[in-house]
Amino acid sequence: MSSHRSRRRYAPPSPLPPPRGQPAHDVLPRNLTREQLLKGLQILGPLSAPLPPELPPSPPASRESSPALGHKRRYEPDSDESRNKKPRVTAVSTSSRSRSAPQVRPSPAAPAASSSSSRHEPSEDGEVKEDSPSGTPFMPAGFSFMPVRRPRRGDNITAGEWDAVYEKCFKKARMLRFSALARVAAAHSSTSKEYRPLRNPPNPNSSYAKHSLLMARLELIDSVLHFVYGLWCKDYSVRTCYRAAWRTVDDFLRPTKKKLIAESNDEREKAFIGLLHMVDAHIHGRKLKYQATTIDKENDQKINRLHIQWKAEKAQAQRAAAQSSSSNATPNMLPSPASSNSANSSNSTPLGGHGTPGHSVAADVDSQLDVPHRPGEAERPLPPPPPHIHIPVNTQFIYDRKSQCSGLLLSSHYMQTAQQTLNLPVMARYYPRTLARMMFTTLGPQDEHEPDFQDDDGELFWPSQVITGEGLGWVCLMGMAMVKEFGKEYGYQGVDGVVPRINGEDMHGFPEPRFVPHTR
Repeated sequence: MSSHRSRRRYAPPSPLPPPRGQPAHDVLPRNLTREQLLKGLQILGPLSAPLPPELPPSPPASRESSPALGHKRRYEPDSDESRNKKPRVTAVSTSSRSRSAPQVRPSPAAPAASSSSSRHEPSEDGEVKEDSPSGTPFMPAGFSFMPVRRPRRGDNITAGEWDAVYEKCFKKARMLRFSALARVAAAHSSTSKEYRPLRNPPNPNSSYAKHSLLMARLELIDSVLHFVYGLWCKDYSVRTCYRAAWRTVDDFLRPTKKKLIAESNDEREKAFIGLLHMVDAHIHGRKLKYQATTIDKENDQKINRLHIQWKAEKAQAQRAAAQSSSSNATPNMLPSPASSNSANSSNSTPLGGHGTPGHSVAADVDSQLDVPHRPGEAERPLPPPPPHIHIPVNTQFIYDRKSQCSGLLLSSHYMQTAQQTLNLPVMARYYPRTLARMMFTTLGPQDEHEPDFQDDDGELFWPSQVITGEGLGWVCLMGMAMVKEFGKEYGYQGVDGVVPRINGEDMHGFPEPRFVPHTR
């Protein structure tokens, strides 16, 4: 008993203070009365009611680190255990508190589950889906790349400099085209009539030997982009559109697309199909925009001629009517002043609902034809002439409008097809580095002349809308970056890894585009 009292004497002080007037070192009785408990609670002060369970929980970290919750729940006056509980040592008090915890408060995992319930529904076994850190969405590798900001060259590059870029692009395009076709011919069976072995085959362990057909496709795509970019340089140097030159691209672009559609294996490679369709759409869009100015002027001329002919017909009809009325009139008696005044007053004041005498649609047409049209303003539509008014047109007039209509339909079709396999989600998933060069850029749509097509780290820009007639240069630059990003995994080297061309030999098929300086 004495040993027990000795242990009790040196135990940590109880949270409940002793009754007033009793020495602090005396031992508390084994069973506390209700009055003693209430007196102790009065000393502690008023206790707030526990929070209702339907309130949103606090963050788990703050709840675990706060000692106030455990302190308040320990002295819950309605608890049966607290009425008969005697002071214990720290270890015993801790174990008692852990045993009573399920009755007083939820488990530590409950706040975490309830806090995430607003974002994810729990599964059948009670588990909750793991949340990704807020504010840090999934970022593909390479998207954090920041492009190098090159010094601006300005839009004063001479035509001679653009011609030099054109020559360089066409030289590389021819090398890539020949190499691609040579690899395809060497991949045929030795018994095929199209089989042509390579004079210097690559190392059997190299990527060019293991993935020869893939390398051939990359070289074909690269060749198309260099051909098109070279022709775009010719256009941009003089701010025009050589339509005849762009027509030569189709003979090379069409079989290339057909080959990619037949041989592409996954979504990453199929993005190049969308790229070539986007190239085709922008070519037609460029032709449409630059031809529209000429066609619009020709249409205005034809409409003016129709109205002039209509005006002449109206004037002739008025002269005939005047001659007929003058021949039928009998000027034997002069009109009286009263009749003249009444006639003048009736002519000067039009009666309601009958309009102004002598007013004709042809007069309105004359007034509209005399007012010049200002660029940027909506034209006032002229009333159409009667259907019997005709003017002659030649074959070129009909052909140009047919070409314009067909080009619009083709451009729309190619763009709709392109966006199925090449779009921003595809770029973010498979070409993050190229997309980063376009996203983190300071260039605008008007800076199409700024990048160097041989720059692997510079800024780019997402191609402009097809209807603007611009953006073809951006498409080519984006495509070249995509080829390099795709080919890096396979060791693609571009023109540095091509099959050499000896003695001017050539491969049949896939005719080369060429520059033709005609705008019609």
